[in-house]
Amino acid sequence: MSYEYLNARVRHLKAKLLRPEQFQQLLGLRTLDEFIQALAETDYGPEIERSSVQFSGYALVEDALVQHTQRVFRHLYDIAFDEAKALIRLLLERFEVFNLKTILRGFHVGADPEETARSLFPTILYPTAFYQELLKREGVAAVVDYLMAVGNRFYKPLAQALPEYEASRKLTVLESALDAFYFGSARKTLQERASESARIVRRLIGTEVDVLNLVYAMRVVEAGVESDEKYRYILPGGERLKEPQVRDLLASPDKESLLRKLQETPYARVLGELDETLSAGELQERLEAWLYSENCRFDPGRFFDIQPVAAFIWRVNVEVTNLRVIASGLERGAPRAAVEAQLIWVPGVMPAREHAVASPTTTA
Repeated sequence: MSYEYLNARVRHLKAKLLRPEQFQQLLGLRTLDEFIQALAETDYGPEIERSSVQFSGYALVEDALVQHTQRVFRHLYDIAFDEAKALIRLLLERFEVFNLKTILRGFHVGADPEETARSLFPTILYPTAFYQELLKREGVAAVVDYLMAVGNRFYKPLAQALPEYEASRKLTVLESALDAFYFGSARKTLQERASESARIVRRLIGTEVDVLNLVYAMRVVEAGVESDEKYRYILPGGERLKEPQVRDLLASPDKESLLRKLQETPYARVLGELDETLSAGELQERLEAWLYSENCRFDPGRFFDIQPVAAFIWRVNVEVTNLRVIASGLERGAPRAAVEAQLIWVPGVMPAREHAVASPTTTA
């Protein structure tokens, strides 16, 4: 099998994704029942029908979204050949890391396991039952014990970080351990491959590392952290920012100094105009908006590498996340403006934001 054949299949899958005008329609709905009826007219229809046998309301939507996403990703994974399958696995494993961090965060703050489950992203590398078992544990230590018992590879960084977490109660210790393990091991695996597709995935993953390190640096400087401990949470495997550059950002004595340094990085154009009123949260929003836009973009001239597959995976992520946000907003009766503020706005995936905002505001 060749990338040309795989990408032809991906173009067929892409055609089934929701169009911007369909999201525009969903944003104008008033009730969750209307949302379910509209979604039943799309490629989500078979899952909506199956889920309606057992569930209703938001639980129906959630079950259908999970089933649908797993069906799509499983199909993509099954039709991939050797190298493509390995690269797809690396891209999908990012969601597994997100889920593990979400579960750890839930136990850390004492959240209801059912609420935590609603935040998990549908995956295929680890079965749904795996996460259900994790959510039955009695705390962070029990989660790590379970990971070790089933031979999950992420138990190792968590087991190493657990004593420090239990002493300090700093969730960052665990989250950083997971991220460092995933990004570091992914880059090492990709460096062992000489293909153009491996280089594409390395750039994707490395750019995400850069974004995380930039946001982290801003938060540290904004908080006025002076301890050298701040350097230990630098993530490895950045694409354009190497560790010495990130260290230099973290060493900034104040926000003004950091902003000047940011303007000298390869991400200056992405960040746009910077002033001292910019917060870490706003910096994160800018960088993430750019990251989603870049990674969701299909290059019509790419037939012989992994790029269209990677873009499709990111688009599914955006689509499912936004459907959850809209459904949850309708369930809660949230104002449309509040729902729109939580959506991921990606050109070509969502309607132009100014058009969506200009539409009549509705509540569920």
